[in-house]
Amino acid sequence: MLGIALLIVLLILGIRAFLALRRESAVRSEFKQSQWLDWLVLLYPLGPIVLLIGPLLLPQIVRLTVIGAFYACVLVVASRQRTALERAGTDRVKDALSATSSASLGAIVGLIYVGLAGVFAFLSQAIQSPGLGA
Repeated sequence: MLGIALLIVLLILGIRAFLALRRESAVRSEFKQSQWLDWLVLLYPLGPIVLLIGPLLLPQIVRLTVIGAFYACVLVVASRQRTALERAGTDRVKDALSATSSASLGAIVGLIYVGLAGVFAFLSQAIQSPGLGA
């Protein structure tokens, strides 16, 4: 249930970030920022989808690592763009900074979800394993 709720949240965050980034693409390209972030935010919902469908394909640790690495990479790209836009020192980048911050928010939410899923997987594995000395 939590996975489906987060899928919907990340879908909404991804679409809102994509629209905001596309709206500010002229300013971002003026300051020579890549358009990759626009397309990466559309992949936010893939994290929960892979965690929901993934048990049929990959082990849990591989899924969590790959999804966590994806969200971390998006966060790094967004923070680098935000830093470059902040250095511009003009008021024209205000909306572009806001759009980049919304992309960062989605990545942070994704990382928190991966962390919680990892803790839950670890706890469920620990509960199922036989105790020491048993």
